[in-house]
Amino acid sequence: MRFNQKLTEQWLQLAREFQSSGMTRGQYCKQKQIRPFQLDYWRKRLRKPGLAVRSSTKSWISLQIKHDQAIDHQSGILLRIGRLTIEVRQGFDRDLLAEVIRVVGPVC
Repeated sequence: MRFNQKLTEQWLQLAREFQSSGMTRGQYCKQKQIRPFQLDYWRKRLRKPGLAVRSSTKSWISLQIKHDQAIDHQSGILLRIGRLTIEVRQGFDRDLLAEVIRVVGPVC
């Protein structure tokens, strides 16, 4: 693994941890002993296309489902993300699903 790729992966992990930590930027940086401007720099850099680590970076994709009479609306769907499987049935709580995805997204 190249040095730049390893460094990028390290900062990607830090950025993900910060995002899910619930801490302020200052609290997180103090705990990890990093400078806030470094975290800001890497979070901005990792948002640019082509600069994030390609091989180990996972990202969400947009899914559009067209309404079709042939679909069995009682069956629901299964979301598989790595080892995690989430079953979503008709009448699900959208806010709860969004919260679950927000929490598990960084670790998947």
